[in-house]
Amino acid sequence: MRKFDIQDRVILDEMVDTFTAEMHKNQDEAKLMGTRPIITREYWLHMIKEVQTKIDSLTTKKALSNSNQYRYK
Repeated sequence: MRKFDIQDRVILDEMVDTFTAEMHKNQDEAKLMGTRPIITREYWLHMIKEVQTKIDSLTTKKALSNSNQYRYK
């Protein structure tokens, strides 16, 4: 199986970050409306972390280094 390169990783990082931001937005909106989301924020964060770990394990060392350098400033 081919590992994710830098170009793949940029797209995957953007997808995970966008999903995370939307999840927080939806959770905050539900709280403001006084409703309980079916899936809790804690569970979403746990699953996002699991997906990120899987992506990291399938990424080349160079792409992972590049991702960490630019993503977590």
